[in-house]
Amino acid sequence: MLKNAQIAVAAALVALLAGCSTAGGWMGADAEKVYDKELAAKRLAEDQNNDDYFEVHKDGRIYVLSDLEAYQQWLKTDEIPLVVTKIGAGPNGETVKLALLKKEAKAMEKTVGYRGAAEKMFEGQLAGIDKGFYGEVHKAGKIWVFENGQDLQAFQKSGEVPCGITQVGAGPEGKTLIFVQNCKAAAKAKPADAMAKFKSIYGG
Repeated sequence: MLKNAQIAVAAALVALLAGCSTAGGWMGADAEKVYDKELAAKRLAEDQNNDDYFEVHKDGRIYVLSDLEAYQQWLKTDEIPLVVTKIGAGPNGETVKLALLKKEAKAMEKTVGYRGAAEKMFEGQLAGIDKGFYGEVHKAGKIWVFENGQDLQAFQKSGEVPCGITQVGAGPEGKTLIFVQNCKAAAKAKPADAMAKFKSIYGG
């Protein structure tokens, strides 16, 4: 009986050591804290739906979506299945079409005053996530591309961007692209992630 117990303990130790030395195993207390923080941020983003943002000014209307898959579907069909329409709510009196996810539409039915992520982000009440954010604003023949939710909020207030990379005529239908960065980030590196994601959405 004792021998069997010793064997079991030895096997457990071998398994523990193997876990520490293999990819995906326990990497130490600091790494675990970072992982837990990133996981919590990911879950919060899924709940708030604030990792993507698309705002398109078209034919006197403003279309706002906070989900990449829904945006790509809209590009194909020109339809938004679940939407809140606000007449005259745009900065120049435009009608604003604010997309909803299914879970947001259900929440709106249950909760008075509930607003989806697209509406809250358009109105500046919800910022994009700190890490991994992607956003676009299409207006006046230009596409502003954002990798930082706070930069988007600043642009919504001022209509200006501090720093960025401009590519004249490089966007769909010959639109000018402006990859927006705050100046501190721009001094370190190009917005490579935002550029890659834009290319993955539109090709080219």
